[in-house]
Amino acid sequence: MRALIETSRLQLRCFRPEDTAELHEIFSDPQTHTIGSGPLTAVAQTADWIERRMRAMQGGLAWYGLRLRDSDLLVGTCGVFAGRTGAVEPEIGYEVRASHQGRGLAGEAAQAVLEECFSAGIHRVWATIRPANAASLQIAARLGMVMQYARADERGELLYLAVSFRTE
Repeated sequence: MRALIETSRLQLRCFRPEDTAELHEIFSDPQTHTIGSGPLTAVAQTADWIERRMRAMQGGLAWYGLRLRDSDLLVGTCGVFAGRTGAVEPEIGYEVRASHQGRGLAGEAAQAVLEECFSAGIHRVWATIRPANAASLQIAARLGMVMQYARADERGELLYLAVSFRTE
């Protein structure tokens, strides 16, 4: 996957260590970072997260910082990782600052990441979404993702959705 993707409003750039402080603003915000165990409290946690994503890039998967093209403001993250479904069929994720939600930025970024996945030869991408996350479910539906099954984990029900791209 490429290290840089551009859309009409966004520049998607793979994370670097110098992005830590700006990303931590997003990850420490309880209104924005509601995934996993919730907001991060230490900058070192954010630095570790970036380091893990940089290592994953060496394996062919990418996670991007979403920057507004007109201001260079970091407004979120989007990418794919070897999550619950593995590296061959990676999982997509996205997150946008609370102050910039509701503008279609997550969907725009996710569409660009999916297109990059398919260009890189990845034929199926998954998303795991909690049933109460209506906004994320809407984005997944617009991306053509279809519910495959549901499983419960320690936090409750988790929906598994997927989209496939087949070359003919």
